[in-house]
Amino acid sequence: MESPRREPVPRSRFARRVAGIRARLTARLGGGGSGGVLRGMATLALGAGMARAVGLAAMPLLTRLYSPDEYGVLAAFTAMVLMLTPLTTLCYGMALPLPKRDEMAVNLLALTLGVGVIGTALIALALWAGGPWFLRLISMEAMIPWWGLLPVALLGASVFETLTFWATRARTYRAIARAQVVQTLLGVGAQILLGLAGLKPAGLLIGHTLQRGAGSFTLIAPFRGRLRALAGEVTWPRIRMLAARHKGYPLYRLPSQFLLAASAQGPLLLTSALYAAGETGQLGLALMALAVPMSLFGHTMGRAFYGEIAAIGARRPEQVRALTHAVLKRLALVAAPAAAVLMIFGPELFALVFGAEWELAGRLASLLSIYLLFQFLSTPVSYILYVFDGQKLLLALNVQRAVLVAIAFGAGHVLEMALTDTILLYSVLISAHYAASILITLRKIPSGTPDL
Repeated sequence: MESPRREPVPRSRFARRVAGIRARLTARLGGGGSGGVLRGMATLALGAGMARAVGLAAMPLLTRLYSPDEYGVLAAFTAMVLMLTPLTTLCYGMALPLPKRDEMAVNLLALTLGVGVIGTALIALALWAGGPWFLRLISMEAMIPWWGLLPVALLGASVFETLTFWATRARTYRAIARAQVVQTLLGVGAQILLGLAGLKPAGLLIGHTLQRGAGSFTLIAPFRGRLRALAGEVTWPRIRMLAARHKGYPLYRLPSQFLLAASAQGPLLLTSALYAAGETGQLGLALMALAVPMSLFGHTMGRAFYGEIAAIGARRPEQVRALTHAVLKRLALVAAPAAAVLMIFGPELFALVFGAEWELAGRLASLLSIYLLFQFLSTPVSYILYVFDGQKLLLALNVQRAVLVAIAFGAGHVLEMALTDTILLYSVLISAHYAASILITLRKIPSGTPDL
């Protein structure tokens, strides 16, 4: 856990600007009793913001190096990585912030990493047997020569995600922020260099694969010594005991997480199967644009929020409720203006920044902005269900979302709707889902203080 210490006075102009940004974020988000979690959020937001700034600065060049069809291949590849990653670790890593003692948590870490290696190997065998057939099914024949990159990306993603949950447990938010920047620099740099060398679309896929696993060494650095000291505490009986204690994660959280990833990435895979590759690329770029505010505040702040409410614990629900309300109010102030700008100026912004051939991506982003606010608020709130044993409810909510995705694209296919009309229907249905999920999840927080 990071110990509070005095910040050194930055000497360079760049360092002074970074420190100033962090101070302003902390000042804006750190009011009231929620200051601790919001300071952690500010640190994560700054790291994610710097990473996204690098990615955004490179995208105008990348969209001129690679065509919409090639971005369509990347979109399908990314969707498959995100859908399959939960299967590698069985979601055990999500329980890492919960044990009170590091001696028990390190056994859970060993369990998660071991399961991740085995799970990746099994998925690799399945892809070797049926990967080409599946890629033809979704009209992604261009990815067939490079399907071997998928298990590598899965292993890197599972290791990085596991270490991120350990860092969340230790509240080493600066390490997470630095790792995000390292990831983006290496991944985007590889995509640019390989694109200039004419390796297309493989340059996009190799860069994304590198980005998935890169940053793990940076992330583990602050607690490498602590893990080395704890290595002797890892025993097979403890691992088996923790696997049984947290069996709710593979039984309920895994299918829930898979459905969440499938419903989130389903639009890309279904667009790939039902529409042209170029349209898939346009949708992929639109979703990347939406991922900027989500990564900057939604996901990173959600991790910080989870770390804080896990420390508060299920026995103090009133504190969790008060912190949740404070966080939601501040996040709404951030999300609403971003969604409004994207809705009004999406097509013009995309054509200006990424090139005229990406104007459709701007129109799709404008339609998707309808649900951006609700997704933004729902992401951190969903972590409440981890603390209050809400795996079954989370599974039900993700089943609901997957059904709504299927309805939207099923209607688009049957009625032969244009992609823009299908995405509008999808956006409206998922907005309603997120709004309902927030209300249902808040009711999961118990009233009063449970008996000790």
